[in-house]
Amino acid sequence: MQPLAVVLFLPFVCLTTAFDKIISTNGTFANRRNYSTISVVNGGRWGDWTWSDFCPEKSYASGFSVKVHDFGGFVSDDTSLNGIRLYCSSGHNSSIMYTIESSSGEYGYWSGIRWCPQDSVLRSFQLKVESDQGALKDDTAVNNIKFRCSNGVVLEESGGRFGEYGGWSNVCVKGGICGIQTRQEPYRPWVTDNTGMNDVRFFCCE
Repeated sequence: MQPLAVVLFLPFVCLTTAFDKIISTNGTFANRRNYSTISVVNGGRWGDWTWSDFCPEKSYASGFSVKVHDFGGFVSDDTSLNGIRLYCSSGHNSSIMYTIESSSGEYGYWSGIRWCPQDSVLRSFQLKVESDQGALKDDTAVNNIKFRCSNGVVLEESGGRFGEYGGWSNVCVKGGICGIQTRQEPYRPWVTDNTGMNDVRFFCCE
């Protein structure tokens, strides 16, 4: 396993030191044209689909980080994965890196960034989801995500501890992932069992 860790670490170092600015697009490129949407079948059932966020033209997601609410014990209300942030790369020399994330939940902290190796981009994904636990147990819905890069490398960050991975999504056969839309359950302070992210889908651009 050690050689793979080295491969993933080197792109992380190179890319994070190459950009002077990291800017959230915050819906600026929402009208970007896409040719396909990729999704999985094991997402959670709570919450609503939120707004779509896209990378700038001629750029694709090449890295990601996750917002995770750590396990607080068996008597706490855990929400696990609350957000996914994608990092857009154009493959050209630039001092600016754009990020997209759609809507994220209130709880947790952002992880470090996992990058595809140089000259590759994110093209498919897999969700780790805890199934419905019933009325008397704590639900967390999405706990983690894996991405597969265009060169075949699989990336995963540290996420929640519950649930199982389902099957892989379809693949962006041309270009790569360029947009994201999340399904979030809004936080309700009067409810004792909240979840965060319940599902996500991504858009493919040429």
